[in-house]
Amino acid sequence: MTKLYMGIDGGGTGTKLYLIDEDENVVFQGEGDRTSVDTVSYDVSFNNILKIIEGFDFKGYEVMSVFAGLGGVVTKEHKDEMISRLKTLPGNTKNTIVVVENDVINALASGLIFDNGMTLIVGTGMSAFGKHGNQTHKAGGWGFKEGDAGSSFDLGLQAIKKAIRAKDMRITATDFTNEVSNVIGLKEAKDIISIMDSLYLDRTKVASFAPLVTKHANLGDIHAMDIVNLATTELMLCVQSIYKTLAFDEATLVVVGSLGNAKGVFKDLLHHKIKETSPKITITEPKVDPGFAAALLALKRSFTK
Repeated sequence: MTKLYMGIDGGGTGTKLYLIDEDENVVFQGEGDRTSVDTVSYDVSFNNILKIIEGFDFKGYEVMSVFAGLGGVVTKEHKDEMISRLKTLPGNTKNTIVVVENDVINALASGLIFDNGMTLIVGTGMSAFGKHGNQTHKAGGWGFKEGDAGSSFDLGLQAIKKAIRAKDMRITATDFTNEVSNVIGLKEAKDIISIMDSLYLDRTKVASFAPLVTKHANLGDIHAMDIVNLATTELMLCVQSIYKTLAFDEATLVVVGSLGNAKGVFKDLLHHKIKETSPKITITEPKVDPGFAAALLALKRSFTK
């Protein structure tokens, strides 16, 4: 039997799954729907993972360990609920080790950092995490209901708020607020009631409006820039919290996520503010896909945060 190690990186928009062998060769790679447990139910999360690998033939293979880094995982209940489900995945045996953690763990590992370092996830959701010796610290990432300040969800929500404020003339309308209004169907101010009823708690849909913010911020729109400025300050505060709490003298920060790494004003301003926190922070993008990093964690059995 060939030994395999499974890595899962699950967020509020999509999921990636890798199977690697003992030599770190990729045996299978697949993508699927969202699996963040603060976006979908445990059963939906599991079924979306199951769909990714349903076509893989496990004959001749045995999964030795699974590492799932999922957005929204914060409590022991979150972990236990998903572990009980993931133990039943094809290829697993009664001896398969299954570990579920927040996706900040494999985000850090995506920079090929398994010990000392920091990571900042800026995608549908956001979260910051650091490890220094035996100490760890997490800032942000407590679920989108808390706000997920600096995330795509946050940007999308702030865009809607700017649109309604422009519509009832609390602020001056711009091309940005007009486009947001058109996209969400805000023709007159009272429409916001039914619009928010339909969008309420729809994290992924709200996050899909974030590109409107970055697009118009790049064009210099005052309202979009206001959103970007506040968001990047919140993200900087998360990094600052990690850096100071763990008493780093210098550190590498791995920024993960489409929003955090998109070229333009958002990224430039974010990097500038982080560097102001400390010039000894080296900012880098992932060296490997976070899903592959999760598989490496399964292989290395590097489960300690």
